[in-house]
Amino acid sequence: MKKIILLAFVLVSMSSYSQYVNSFGVRGGIRGVGLSYKQFLSPATFLNIEGVGQSSEQIKGGDLLATINFRNKIHTTNFQIKELTWSYGVGIHGGYYMDPNDAKENKITFGPDVRLGAEYLFKEQWAFGLDITGYYNLMPFDKPEGIDRVYTNMFGAGLFIRYVIQ
Repeated sequence: MKKIILLAFVLVSMSSYSQYVNSFGVRGGIRGVGLSYKQFLSPATFLNIEGVGQSSEQIKGGDLLATINFRNKIHTTNFQIKELTWSYGVGIHGGYYMDPNDAKENKITFGPDVRLGAEYLFKEQWAFGLDITGYYNLMPFDKPEGIDRVYTNMFGAGLFIRYVIQ
């Protein structure tokens, strides 16, 4: 009897599962351009992993961001669209940056992140969205001259498009 109840619970949970399980795509924004991957862990919880990089005259490098997020449907009278969801989450980032003009100015970055995002699912094949992130670099302790902006920013925003794999 316990097995039947457990099986029924699993089937009901899977029927209310998110529209898809994982997706892969590209992301661009203030923190750089790169790849994005999303994996649902439960109907309302997902892991978001993004690798972004930037290359300019001032700095070259990139970050790897990982956040655990919680998904919610939008339940207002104006936005009753089942394909539109919003999420929030917390995570960490780590990266490596260097000054192209001075090879001695290489630094590793590390710190916490918070994320707020929205996503729209197009015909269950493509997901398009935007997010806003807040972050703080705990490392490096000594910030390089001339490229402090990258290490002291505490805000990021970006757009992403992902192909739904499953």
